Amino acid sequence: MPKPAPPTPTPRHRLPDWDALGVRQEEERRRHKAAGDAANASGRLAKKAALELQLGRTNDAKACTEQARKALDGAGEDGFNQETKQRAYALKPIAEQIQTVESTLHFLETGRFPPPSEGLDDSEYIQGLLGGAENLAKYAVGRATAGDASSIAVCRDGVKALQGALLAFDFRNGPLRRRFDGLKYQVKRLEDLLYEQSLIGKTIDSVTQVDEDDPCLKALAEIKIRFDEADQARENVIKKSRDVQKASKQAIFACHRGDAAKAAKLLETAKTAAEAILNDETLVKKWPALRFGSLAAALEEYAEAALFMKWLEAKKDPSAPLVASQHALGLPLSDEEYLGGVCDLTGEVGRVAVAAATARDLGTVRRVFETDVAVMEAVSGLNLPPKLAKKIGPLEMCVRKVEHLLYELALAAANPLAAKRAASSAGEEEPAAKKARDDEE
Repeated sequence: MPKPAPPTPTPRHRLPDWDALGVRQEEERRRHKAAGDAANASGRLAKKAALELQLGRTNDAKACTEQARKALDGAGEDGFNQETKQRAYALKPIAEQIQTVESTLHFLETGRFPPPSEGLDDSEYIQGLLGGAENLAKYAVGRATAGDASSIAVCRDGVKALQGALLAFDFRNGPLRRRFDGLKYQVKRLEDLLYEQSLIGKTIDSVTQVDEDDPCLKALAEIKIRFDEADQARENVIKKSRDVQKASKQAIFACHRGDAAKAAKLLETAKTAAEAILNDETLVKKWPALRFGSLAAALEEYAEAALFMKWLEAKKDPSAPLVASQHALGLPLSDEEYLGGVCDLTGEVGRVAVAAATARDLGTVRRVFETDVAVMEAVSGLNLPPKLAKKIGPLEMCVRKVEHLLYELALAAANPLAAKRAASSAGEEEPAAKKARDDEE
């Protein structure tokens, strides 16, 4: 019985510093899991505290809130994102739920909303205040049932004072803005309850008293200043990030045109613009969370351009790595920015492979294939975040396309007519393959 020949092994290429990167990714995955476990534990207690409060059991609600706070703080350093200097994403809504109950309890005890607690960031604090206002509107319904118009008036005054302070803010679209937009309905509900109480003779002074010495209102005035500074910094980062991204894209186009000198100049322009953002004391250094978004996308584009240029330069040096290391790109890129650039590199070298196949340059096409395989092999061994995991499909498509180019070149060398037929059949893509190609482009 004849046996088929064994497959031709693809050379194995180790990407530089990949082991250390993998260790960091595993540590990030561990931290993410620890934060998730803390969120589950504290979240159950926070929900129980909210239920106890809804049922009027304030002492039990307070005890559950204290337990939830301890469970939340039990995450330790794993509960905070080391890059943004903010609470881990999974824990933020739990912190807001706990602050909501604490705000409500504090108001019921003192007639005022509380000042910020230690460890809360500004958005968590405001979310807690808004949640407390929602709870007070529900509480007021119960007091209306008991004919207690005085308590309703206290809630009305407190919620209106909160609304007046927050009206000075310019909230961007998002969860905080949507919740603030609902505050007017809480005010209206409280005023309607007072009106309905007046119909049965429970008349209360309708003038809202604002306490200028209220610690909460003073804290909100300070928070507004920080919000305005952060918004201005965000606008500056978005505007300046465009320069980084534009120069990086133009550098890639120059590389494809074979203009290495112009590509190097454009890449240096992008690098200078990025350094200006990263080193500005009023931007990312002061507000680390601003690195994510426009700037991260621009730095990923820079990484792609720098990797592509070094890949072209390394063509003359067989001993050079197929993919440059993270520390060889001239900027302090995060792991996610670097990995995004590495995955996108396969698309750029794929275009080189098509041009090389047209010129019957088998060596270059093989080099592109080995690059794509090396990246796919290295990336498949990592625990990628969701954003990067979406790049695996286009990466596999790049490998298949270059593999087919090698097949067409082999046919062309043996029989030009057969190569033409193979190219024609390759153009008839299956729907799934066509969609993956369109997504890549």
